[in-house]
Amino acid sequence: MQLRVMHIARSILSNWFATAAVMAVGFFLSPFIVHRLGVVAYGVWVLTISSINYMAILDLGMASSVIRFVSKGHATQDHEGSSEALSAVLWVRLQISAIILLLTGVLAVVFPHVFIVPPDLAGDARKALLIIGLTTAIGMSFGVFSSTLSALHRYDLRSYVTLTQLSIRVIGVVAVLRTGHGIVAIALCELLAATVGNCLLAYLARRTYPELTIRLKKPRWEVLRKIWSYSVYAFMVTIAVQLVYQTDNLVVGAFVSASAVTFYSIGNSLCRYTDQLVAAMTTTFTPAASTYEAAGDVSGLRALYFNGTRATMVFSLPIVATLIIRGRTFIGVWMGPQFSRTSGTVLAILAVALMFSLQNTTAGAIAFGVEKHKMLAKWSMAEAISNLVLSIVLARTIGIYGVAIGTLVPSLVIHLVLWPRYVCRLVDVGFVQVFRDVWGPVFLCAVPFAGASYLVDVLFPVHHMISFVLQTILLLPVFGIAVGIVFRDNVKRQILPRVRSYFLPNAKVGDIRP
Repeated sequence: MQLRVMHIARSILSNWFATAAVMAVGFFLSPFIVHRLGVVAYGVWVLTISSINYMAILDLGMASSVIRFVSKGHATQDHEGSSEALSAVLWVRLQISAIILLLTGVLAVVFPHVFIVPPDLAGDARKALLIIGLTTAIGMSFGVFSSTLSALHRYDLRSYVTLTQLSIRVIGVVAVLRTGHGIVAIALCELLAATVGNCLLAYLARRTYPELTIRLKKPRWEVLRKIWSYSVYAFMVTIAVQLVYQTDNLVVGAFVSASAVTFYSIGNSLCRYTDQLVAAMTTTFTPAASTYEAAGDVSGLRALYFNGTRATMVFSLPIVATLIIRGRTFIGVWMGPQFSRTSGTVLAILAVALMFSLQNTTAGAIAFGVEKHKMLAKWSMAEAISNLVLSIVLARTIGIYGVAIGTLVPSLVIHLVLWPRYVCRLVDVGFVQVFRDVWGPVFLCAVPFAGASYLVDVLFPVHHMISFVLQTILLLPVFGIAVGIVFRDNVKRQILPRVRSYFLPNAKVGDIRP
C-alpha cells in the first residue's frame, strides 16, 4: 500500500500542531511558574520531574514495538497479529507500572540526601515525587493506546486528547499557583490531566480499530520473543535519550546547586522544545516507513527520507540559528535579564549540538520503521555514556558550562562522523548525493538568514518579547527566499501542484518521490 502525500502531510500537521501547542504553553507558562515558585523551588521541581522521567526507560522500547507491529498488521489485515502484539505489551506494562510505584517510594526517601535540596522543601519534594510517580505509572500502562493511534496514522485523535489534557493542566497550574500553592499542587494537576487524557486514548483506540482484541493474560513466548527482538534496541535508545536529556539537570543539581538547575534548564528547555517540534513531524515517518517496507516500495522509502529530511531541516534551521545567534537576547526578554548571560551561553552550546542532530531525525524514524535501528541503539548508548562521564568531569571544573560541553562533544562525533555513512546504507544512496541534494543546499539557505539575524541583534537591540518576535518574523523571508532560489525546480514540480490540489480537491497528487 502506498501512502499519498496529502495523507502523510495531514498526519504531520495534526501531530505538529498538538506538539506546538504543548511547547507554546510551556514557553509562556515557564516564566509564570519560575516567578511564582522562586528560583530554588523551581529548581527542585525540575529535579523531581527529571528524576521520575528516568522511569521511562522501563518501557523497554515497547512503544516502538506497538507502532511497528500494529501498523504492519493493519496494513496486511493481520488483526490477530496486531491484537497479540498489543495485548503482550499491555500485559508487560501493567507489571512495569507496579515496579515504577515501588521505585518512586524508594526515590522519595533518598531524594533530599542525593541532591542539594533546602530542608524546608524536602517534604514537598517527596510528596511531589510520589504523585508524579503515580502519573508515570498510569501513562506507562495506557501508553499502548497512544502508540496504537500512531500506528494507524490517527494523529488527529491523539492531538485532540493532547489539547484536552493540556487545557486541564494549564487551568489547574495557573489556579493553584495564583492561590499560593507550590510544587505538590502542580503535581496533582499533572495527575488529573494525565488520568483524563489516558482514559480518552483507550476509548479512541478501541473505537478506531475495533478488530483489536485485548487479552489480559500471559502472552505466548513466541509473541514476547518477537516483540523483544525488536524492542531491545529501542530500549537501548530510550535509555540513551533519558541519559542525554535528563542527566544534565541531575548532574547540575548534584555537583553545582539546585538554583543552578534553573539557569541550566532554561537554556536546555528551548533546545528540547525545538527537538520535540521536529520529532512531532518525523514521528509519523515510522509507521509510514513500516507500510512502505511491508509493500516492498523501496523508491517510496527513499523518497520519504529525501523529502522528510529536507522538510525537517527547512523547518528547524531558522529556529536553531536564532537560538545560537540571538539566544541571550531571547532569554533576556523571556525570563528576565538575570538569566540572559548564563542561560544564553548554555543555550548556544546545546543548540550547536542540536543543529547537527536534527538532520538525522528522519533517518532515525525510518530505521525504526524498517527494523534497522540496531546500530542507532549502539551509537545512542555510546553518546549517552560519554555525555554522562564528560559532563561530570567538566561540571567539577567549569560548572554548568562544562555540563553543556559534555553534551555537545559526543553529539558532534555521532552525528557528523558516524551517521552519514549509515544513512547512505539505510536508503541505498551515495553520500555525495545526500550532501548535494539535501544537507548542503539547506545549510546554504540558512547562511543569509544567520548573517541577517546577527546584524539585527547588534544594530537593533530589543527589550520586549513583541519586538523580538516581530524582528524574527521579518527575518524569515530571507530564509524563505533562499529556499525558493536553491530549490526552485522542486518548488515548481512538487510544491506548487500540491498547493493547487489543496484548493482544488479534485486534482490528483502522486506519491512521494524525491
